[in-house]
Amino acid sequence: MRSVWFAFKLFEGCLGCLCMGIQIEGFLNVAVSQDLYLYITVFSVFTCTSFFGCLNICMENDPVLLREIIWSSFASFSYIITGITTMYHAEKDLYLMYLSDLEIIEDEMGHQFFGYSKTQTILAIVTSVVYLLHAVLAGDMLISETAVAKAAEGEEKKKLLLYLGGMKIHNRLLKLKWFRRFDGRMRPTD
Repeated sequence: MRSVWFAFKLFEGCLGCLCMGIQIEGFLNVAVSQDLYLYITVFSVFTCTSFFGCLNICMENDPVLLREIIWSSFASFSYIITGITTMYHAEKDLYLMYLSDLEIIEDEMGHQFFGYSKTQTILAIVTSVVYLLHAVLAGDMLISETAVAKAAEGEEKKKLLLYLGGMKIHNRLLKLKWFRRFDGRMRPTD
């Protein structure tokens, strides 16, 4: 299971790096506002925690599901707010505010602030969806583990299984010793 959580954290971290890159590159020439600092703070905090989560998993520590649910939900909410406020500021830009829709479409390529804002919004919403999927899967896993633990003697409850890249790919990877150890299916002494 660790491999799935590692893949989520790595993907979230990479998307966070893309969001930070767009933020830094696109807004260097814009008048400084407090929201720009909020955006870079959101991006950097969640990106760093994702990469530290990858490091934690690489050190063979299993993630705590309740913490994953809370942190991923909070990250998803933060990225949604960031994406919405970025588009709000793009719409309230004095240059674009008084143009008609047709003029905006024609002038969009020439006006870099709108292009950067649109790209950042799309990346923030995509990252938010990935964090939300992470939270939902962690919630399903927690519910499944709780149901298995509370099952009566005669009852047979199946634990939820997650596969990296699908069952075929995951089973093929499980033939490799390093992957079995990484996934938590083999003791470090084996």
